[in-house]
Amino acid sequence: SVDAWVIWDPYLAAAERQLGARVVANGEGLVRNTQYYLAARKYASAQPQVLRALLDEVDAVDRWGRDHIPEVAAQLSPLVGLDAPTLEVALKRTGYSVQPIADATIAYQQNIADAFSTLKLIPGKVTVADARWHATPA
Repeated sequence: SVDAWVIWDPYLAAAERQLGARVVANGEGLVRNTQYYLAARKYASAQPQVLRALLDEVDAVDRWGRDHIPEVAAQLSPLVGLDAPTLEVALKRTGYSVQPIADATIAYQQNIADAFSTLKLIPGKVTVADARWHATPA
């Protein structure tokens, strides 16, 4: 028997649909759920046009996905082992976009890095802003 647990989509959607689970509290306002695309600095500096093209294409696919949720769910279903209707629930709750890392995100990550440094989880102080790639306009 499980009274409560922490879970994320699409597994939250599966628990809701298959087990009748309900959300007691979520992380809204407590944590940021941000994903990043990473590239080696040397490559990013030498090939900014490739990264720009990649990000533009990912953005185009994201826009298509927002407008074609049933098709995306059908394509993902065999890959993640969840049925398409469950994935549709999760996909409708998901935000899609590719954008430069905002100053607020850098500040949030800096707070985490500072805490890790203070707790000696990392060997020293890190300046998160130094890792940000500045894309040249397309």
